[in-house]
Amino acid sequence: MTSSGWHHLSFLGRLTPPARNAVLRLGMPRTVQRDRPLMRQGEPGTEVHLLLDGRVAVARGVENGSVSLLGIRHRGDLVGEMAVLGGGVRTATVTTLDRSVLSVIPAQPFMACLREHPEALIALNLMTGDRLSQANTYRADAAGYEVEVRLARALLYQARRTPEREDGSPVVRLRQRQLAMLIGAQEGTVQKALNGPALRDIVLCARGRVVLLDVHELAQLAEMKAPSELCE
Repeated sequence: MTSSGWHHLSFLGRLTPPARNAVLRLGMPRTVQRDRPLMRQGEPGTEVHLLLDGRVAVARGVENGSVSLLGIRHRGDLVGEMAVLGGGVRTATVTTLDRSVLSVIPAQPFMACLREHPEALIALNLMTGDRLSQANTYRADAAGYEVEVRLARALLYQARRTPEREDGSPVVRLRQRQLAMLIGAQEGTVQKALNGPALRDIVLCARGRVVLLDVHELAQLAEMKAPSELCE
């Protein structure tokens, strides 16, 4: 988290105050209840959404009807920018996970802001690079690890972006179905893994959330270094 109050990996968190204020002045605020679509795959891209509070899920369907969860976007993130930058249609459906507050920015003012504030364009490029890297990481994890390890890694990835704690422990507020979609597994397999010997003593599964009881043990299972922001 930066001194501005925005996470350092978010779009807004990468900006200096002048550029951030310029972006924040562009849009009209909108409050959306949970489980509501913000944009649908195949629609024309006429605006971007800046997430001021809450979380959204980005999912993409294919011709046979299966749906993949591409990622979770958090407070300070930008969604819908790819269709605006490319002048095309939405390549994914974005749905609110929580009651969310957004700034809806039309395409033309957004593009003008990027021209006037190169810093915002750099932040956008960095954000896009991070998302591509994370997508590649999920793909590599799916090919290289068993489901328990993939779950451990995904939980740590997600926990880095949320400040939520329960009795001091990090919380990932996702349903088991969403975790399954995120790591490319069946929901039943994920449920079994969360309650199996590798994970049951280091995470706590509750309704709609997973509490990370022991970050260091989870990181050891994940074959990763424990994120410093989760160990404070």
